[in-house]
Amino acid sequence: MATFYEQRMFNLFERYGISKNAQNMLKQYEDFMTARVDEAAVGRLIRLSPNNRAALTTTMGKCAKMAGKEPGELKHCLAIIDSCVKMLQIADKSPVQEGFPSFKKLPSEIRNRIFYFYLGNHSEAAALIPFPKHGECVCAPHEPPLGVHFIKKNISAAFTSKAMRDEVLACLYRKRAFHFPCACEMHYHLTTNDALKELIRTFHWCGIEADKGIRGLQDMKQLEYLTVIISKSTTKHVTQREKEIRKYFMPKRGTNVLPEALGFDELIQLRGLSVAVEHVAKRKADRRSDDEKGSLNALLQSRVTKPREDSDEETG
Repeated sequence: MATFYEQRMFNLFERYGISKNAQNMLKQYEDFMTARVDEAAVGRLIRLSPNNRAALTTTMGKCAKMAGKEPGELKHCLAIIDSCVKMLQIADKSPVQEGFPSFKKLPSEIRNRIFYFYLGNHSEAAALIPFPKHGECVCAPHEPPLGVHFIKKNISAAFTSKAMRDEVLACLYRKRAFHFPCACEMHYHLTTNDALKELIRTFHWCGIEADKGIRGLQDMKQLEYLTVIISKSTTKHVTQREKEIRKYFMPKRGTNVLPEALGFDELIQLRGLSVAVEHVAKRKADRRSDDEKGSLNALLQSRVTKPREDSDEETG
């Protein structure tokens, strides 16, 4: 069977009086036969355009008349009629009901917008609390206020596949804040969940693994702002240096100060952050004095806000 380009080269369209619409459809059929367009596209061109359908039926009638008048044109006429018949058959096929397209085929911007509403990541969304505690410390966990219950966050979509898990959790971790009851719990999540590292903003400085938890913040180059929450529990565990000193110098009862607290050395080694110090909620632990809060805040402002050493090396 002659191709569309051969038919045009033989000047068949002008000699048979074939309209422009019919020529365009014959070109589309040629593209379909060479896999340039799919069957659905050809069918839509005919179903959605009465003019294209009428052009095909008219072309079949013209070719039939031409074949009767000129037997030498029979081969070309039959080829054009055959193409028109097959295009009409394609158009008359019942379209396959595929429903909503595959979710992964949607643009990433649309998928992220859907995740935004699915996860409730609006500006006034409440902070998320990992519950129950997974760390092995004895620090007090988060407890809901009286008459209020924690509501479990539904992220079932994250468990449908690995690709979905990465997208859902990335959207969740980028937009929502997480509150940890102690530095021990923060250390547990920093070591078991790499993606969560991008969200650490606030932690309660206390716990038997406070030094490890705060040390983990030093590797978080994307961290820009940090809030340190202090309480009487902050000095419940002291540094190894302080333990050695106390073998020889017994402290006075109830005189533990913040520089003795476990994690203090790691905290003042942080760099390149905007930092703030806050009191713990009264219902969770005993508060320290405002004087201690102000002194720690002044110390951290003078040290933690300095540029990171690695950034100095790059610019130098």
